[in-house]
Amino acid sequence: MNSLKAWFHGLRGKLLLSAFLPVFAFVALTWIAMNGLNTLGTQLSAAYEDVMPNVEALGQMGMQRARVGYFIWAALSLKDEAKGRASFIDKTVAAFEDFKKGQNAYEKSGLLPEEEKTYQLVRNNKEEFYKLTEGIIADLKKGTPEADASVKVLMNGGRWHVLATDVQKMMEANIKFFSEMNKTNNEKQKEARAHISQLLIFISAFCCFALFGILMWIAYRVSNSVGSISNQLTEAGQQVSVAIGQLSAAGQTLSQASTESAGSLEETVASLEEMSSMVKMNSDNAKQAAALSQSSKTAAEEGQREIHHLIESMKDISQSSKKIEEIINVIDDIAFQTNLLALNASVEAARAGEQGKGFAVVAEAVRALSQRSAVAAKDISTLIKESVVQVEKGSKVADRSGEFLNNIVTSVTKVADLNNEISAASSEQTTGIHQISKAMNLLDESTQSNAASSEEIAASSEEISAQARQLQNLTVSLNEIVIGLPQESTPQSEPSLKKSPTAPMAKVLPLQSKKVAPRVEKKPHSAAATIPFDEDERAGKVGTTDGF
Repeated sequence: MNSLKAWFHGLRGKLLLSAFLPVFAFVALTWIAMNGLNTLGTQLSAAYEDVMPNVEALGQMGMQRARVGYFIWAALSLKDEAKGRASFIDKTVAAFEDFKKGQNAYEKSGLLPEEEKTYQLVRNNKEEFYKLTEGIIADLKKGTPEADASVKVLMNGGRWHVLATDVQKMMEANIKFFSEMNKTNNEKQKEARAHISQLLIFISAFCCFALFGILMWIAYRVSNSVGSISNQLTEAGQQVSVAIGQLSAAGQTLSQASTESAGSLEETVASLEEMSSMVKMNSDNAKQAAALSQSSKTAAEEGQREIHHLIESMKDISQSSKKIEEIINVIDDIAFQTNLLALNASVEAARAGEQGKGFAVVAEAVRALSQRSAVAAKDISTLIKESVVQVEKGSKVADRSGEFLNNIVTSVTKVADLNNEISAASSEQTTGIHQISKAMNLLDESTQSNAASSEEIAASSEEISAQARQLQNLTVSLNEIVIGLPQESTPQSEPSLKKSPTAPMAKVLPLQSKKVAPRVEKKPHSAAATIPFDEDERAGKVGTTDGF
């Protein structure tokens, strides 16, 4: 409801209202005229639909009743001409049938109250009249003098003549009633036409004066509203001109700052690229050191395994020396026993005398051999003990060497792990610096784009400033159209748009993805073309009538 009320408060609503009022007046006048015509048509229809059928039926009854009487008297007059008499009798029958049809149609047509009163007598004698007419027709067909005499009695002042006279009187009374009713309806129609004519004249005059007053009021309201809005537009245009000047200056400052930022970013990107190459070199060296550390670790682990084999071999040699020493001890025992046996044999050979000399020689040789074996066994035992001592010393040295190799392997492993970590960290640093370099490149491109956009804003602000001046000229033309008097626009001092001298700026890279659209020269428009009053325009633009 509020939106509809606000809509009618606007200029469009007022103009539509001014266009709707004549239509409303025309519709009202048309309705009144149609209502009057319907009233007259209803009266004419009533006269045609209610009166005319009754009049036609009454006329048919009167004509056929007269024909019946005429044909009966004609038949009575032809006593000797049977053929002519029969013809008139047939015509009498046909006329009588038409009379009954007309009477039935009259009764079915719907009688008015006045008709009903005059027709009541005829309705009551209807059957009697039919029987008398049928009897007359039967007597005429007989053709006897007695029958003709009876017909003449009925026809000449008799009962049939009375009933026929009643029908004639009823017809005359109803026709007189219809004539009077027709006169009354004519008077009513004249009065209705006069009343409708007066009403149409009065409403036409009232609509003309009301429409003139409303249009004058709408014109007054519209002129005030448009004048006020044009003044506001003038002030707004002046403020927009000042604001656009400030925007242009700010755009130029932004362009200068963006250009300087682009130069700094370019230097930063170059430094990052150099740092990235150095970090990449360190990463490659760390990878090579990690590979060498891995090779050293592998060699140290191999030496450790060989030292372990050497220690195991020396342990085996020590055990074997111990076993040889045991065997030497056994040999020494055998030599000692052999020496004892040789001594025993010498003793027995001495006891035997000459017979035991050969055995004594053998025993002596065996003894000498056992002594020599004992000496050799002692020498071997001495050498073996010295070898065992040396083996034990070598085994201890090998154990210490194994411990040293274990320490070396542990240190090499730690060095290799540290080199791997350094290599991984260097790779991550390389990746991070590469990403930073990409981000800086993107930031550099964005800065270049901002610089181009700021220049574009400066150019657009200059163009908008020209449009604002054109808007002021349009508001002056609008005031001239609405008020009828030319007005001079207040000159506004345009802000200086000259660029201040700046230091040499860094080189701005051209952007391929962003193109500055060329400015289109605007042709001057008239206020009448800008604000058309004969059609609706899109809301939200200068020159529309929405919201007035």
